[in-house]
Amino acid sequence: MFEEETKIAGETDFSLLDLVEYVARGLVTRPDEVGVTETMKGDMIVYEVRVADEDKGRVIGKNGRTAKAMRAIVGAAATKAERKATVEIID
Repeated sequence: MFEEETKIAGETDFSLLDLVEYVARGLVTRPDEVGVTETMKGDMIVYEVRVADEDKGRVIGKNGRTAKAMRAIVGAAATKAERKATVEIID
């Protein structure tokens, strides 16, 4: 009835980069202009998000709340994958 799933510890069905891109595209009016790159700073994965100029406010949010929420989501997903990650909005 149900297919048996076997997973290696820390293995996920998604990439954190895909998660960041999905969330960012959902927030903006010009999703085709969303770009996300992954870099390493020490043991931390940093996802750099670039969007159209008119969409920066949507991604950052009032008082940075939207960006903070994105960081919380990515941080939680990274913790589940036994990693450390954050999101930066690039001007």
